[in-house]
Amino acid sequence: MSKRITLKMIADRCGVSTATVSYALRRSSRIPESTRNRIVEVAQSLGYRPDPGLSSLAARKSRNGTVPFYASVAVLHPNAPESRGYKLFAPHCKYFREKSLEFGCSITDLQVESDQYRPERLAQILRTRAIKGILLGWGHWPESIRNFPWEEFAVISTERTDFGPSIDKVSMNHFHALDDIFAKLSPLPYRRYGLILHDDCPESTRNNILGAYQANLFERPILKGDVPPYNYHLGEGPEGMRRWFEEYSPEVVISHRVIDPELFRQAGIQFPLPTPIVVIEIDEESPIEFSGIYTGSALGRTVATLLARQIRTGEIQGNIHRPRLTLVNGTWRDGVTLQI
Repeated sequence: MSKRITLKMIADRCGVSTATVSYALRRSSRIPESTRNRIVEVAQSLGYRPDPGLSSLAARKSRNGTVPFYASVAVLHPNAPESRGYKLFAPHCKYFREKSLEFGCSITDLQVESDQYRPERLAQILRTRAIKGILLGWGHWPESIRNFPWEEFAVISTERTDFGPSIDKVSMNHFHALDDIFAKLSPLPYRRYGLILHDDCPESTRNNILGAYQANLFERPILKGDVPPYNYHLGEGPEGMRRWFEEYSPEVVISHRVIDPELFRQAGIQFPLPTPIVVIEIDEESPIEFSGIYTGSALGRTVATLLARQIRTGEIQGNIHRPRLTLVNGTWRDGVTLQI
């Protein structure tokens, strides 16, 4: 049996006291944020799991009366760490881990790419480890995963992972994001908007964005709605985007996700003037700070809260008659790609 990781082991590794570790793992404001984050990362790397008896005792002594619980949760990653899906999911997973740790959940990461685990084998591994909850990562999943017994676990997916209507989902609220973007752009003198979609996003996400975009155009008759969306493919050169931009001459470009700013320049799109660029969903690093909607910690922390609640109340997939969709709002942030 592996040795339980204790607060003292974490404290020794970090060069702090056990009290500091205890406060940090409870996200106490008494500890500087940089120190808290470092301690949380060390705890996760060591495989720390809160002692359920001590956690309950501490909760009973807390002033707010909350009672944490102990549970094991798995994050299933369909692709390797160097893949785009893994990298895009990493910021959300970071916040998911932090919030899950607050609830007393331990996290196990499993790579399931290339059918290396048959569904029945993967399920047996999770059962053996007493894992109750599953978060599905981003990427291209092996087809066999659809035969996994989801009904035995509490499972949450995000917008980029869609195995059908049987699993609860958490998604960026693209309707709210585009409402915010149009509200920012409306007072400005631009009338021709151009939309860039990414061809690797799920069809449901694409439809949501198009629907919200068209609805906002319809509500503002003064705007021109004759610019067709441009479908961007990761890694493409500037030629296609340049042809689209020259043919339709949008005065503002609204992109679903971040694109290398150099590609915009090579395509003849000079920002912030004469052509501003705004991004609907920003959750990845970029050489510049784009203007647009940032997801921040909202998606990861929301997933952690919902999954912990499902586990605590026994809401495994087999007991859910109708899956639920939770929409998470991002926050507008001014950047260098739009002058207001």
